[in-house]
Amino acid sequence: MFQGLTAFGQSLAGFMTLESIALVLGATLVGVIIGALPGLTATMGVALMTTLTLKLPSGQALLVLICTYVGAIYGGSRSAILLNIPGTPASAASCLDGYALARQGMAGRAMGIATSGSVMGTLIGMFFLALFTPVLGEFALKFGAYEFFWLAVFGVIISATLTGGDALKGWITGFAGLFIATIGQDGIHAFERFNFGSRDLAGGISLVPALVGAFGFAEILVAMQERRPPVKLNALDSVIPKLRDVFQYWRTIIRSGVIGTFVGIVPGVGEDVAAWTSYAAAKR
Repeated sequence: MFQGLTAFGQSLAGFMTLESIALVLGATLVGVIIGALPGLTATMGVALMTTLTLKLPSGQALLVLICTYVGAIYGGSRSAILLNIPGTPASAASCLDGYALARQGMAGRAMGIATSGSVMGTLIGMFFLALFTPVLGEFALKFGAYEFFWLAVFGVIISATLTGGDALKGWITGFAGLFIATIGQDGIHAFERFNFGSRDLAGGISLVPALVGAFGFAEILVAMQERRPPVKLNALDSVIPKLRDVFQYWRTIIRSGVIGTFVGIVPGVGEDVAAWTSYAAAKR
């Protein structure tokens, strides 16, 4: 069990060079910028950075790609909090409470909490990955069609907890999401479903455009309906995470980190599912 920690420590010591640290900072900054732009995904950022890592050693190339991915996931919370438009699918849950805090003049605190949560969650995931990689790998390989089916059912069930006291609204939204996911070609037999003869829908509806359209278009409608007073520019509070927030929500951070680790090892289940599951657990 501790062989993973030994290998992790050796790898970490090998990357403690000025060149590796510069690559980490640069890749993370690029990832944050990509994630903060709605419509650009972490996968797209990794694909763009792959071409820049062809001449790097394999270890440094992998380090750059991981930092780009983590930075993009974190950067998506910026547009989610400030614009109510998630930069990445994993940041969609941040729109619900983060944007509300931003409208109350606490955008800096919201971004600070997002920063501390991202850092602590990453550290927890790295710890579990280094310590329990063989066990987690065997658990992930046991996931088949039946497990994925019940995972989808579980997702629809917990959607009822995301809409306050109106469980029916959550279930309707969950089943609507399942229906949207069935649009396009079947992944096994390539049979076209619910595309109504349109070739544009043959590939299905991607998650990122759907989220950007849902949150962004809803915000436009709200702005058109409500007659808001002139915007008052207030000084933005500090975006630096505060230790009191970390200690105050330490149970939520640890629980969300564990949930993200176990959801992340399941093949085909992304960080967006982990984010919504952690949000539902924290809200309860």
